[in-house]
Formats: sequence, structure tokens, C-alpha cells
Amino acid sequence: MEQTTEKGICFRLGEERYVHPLSNIKEVLSYQSPAPVPGAREGVEGMIDVRGHMVTVLYGTYLLNLDPAECEEEGHIIVLDLPSGYFGIRVESVERVMDLPEKNDIQGLEYREHSCIKGTLQHANELYILVEFDQYCSTLD
Repeated sequence: MEQTTEKGICFRLGEERYVHPLSNIKEVLSYQSPAPVPGAREGVEGMIDVRGHMVTVLYGTYLLNLDPAECEEEGHIIVLDLPSGYFGIRVESVERVMDLPEKNDIQGLEYREHSCIKGTLQHANELYILVEFDQYCSTLD
């Protein structure tokens, strides 16, 4: 019996590289300016229509507590398909898809606490921060 390897999508914000599991990623879009949403909570950039589905677009820098001034222009939107709806995470660039290691090969992250950050992993001599935005997005109304 063949073992299935989970895959993740690698993206960059500022000097850091991140990876998010592919399991609930619907697609990756080139950046398009969202329509603002009056009264939206902090971190929400707006809404876009993706093939008839309304997608709430969130700033990746806000989600990960990064200084937007340290990031170049965020150029892609990673669209998540969650039970609570469609959410887009605005990131600087999307680099590739890679295999994720077994859970026991993921290291804890001691220098930065955040509910979206699950740990770190080494791949091809690069450090990646493993993130999962599902839980955060499901708390938005």
C-alpha cells in the first residue's frame, strides 16, 4: 500500500517563507483589488467575486503580525474553500508546491507565538514556517 504524502503551497511575505497545506486551497489568483466592505473587522481588505463565489480577502501581513512596510507589494491571493465560506489570503508571492513532512518532523516555533503558526520545517536548506489559516477564518462573521 502506497503512503500518501500531504502537500503544501509555499509563499513568501517579507523575508520569511511560509507553507500552508493544500487540503483546502481552492486556487491561487494574481492580485486583484477587492471591493471594500464597510464596517469590516481589521485585517479584511475587501471582497472579490471568483466565478460566482464571494471571497473575503484578508491581508497576510495582518494575519501573521508582520510589518507591511517590510514586505514588497503583495501580488497573489490564495483562496481557501472552508465550511464557513471562501477566504482569500493576500501574499507577496507564491513559490511552489512541496511535500510536507510527517507531523513529528515539524519543529515548534519558540520565537513567535501565533494561532495560525503550527511550527517550522527545513526544506532544501531553507526554513519554512508552517501555517494553517482555517481556524482563524472560521471565526470571521
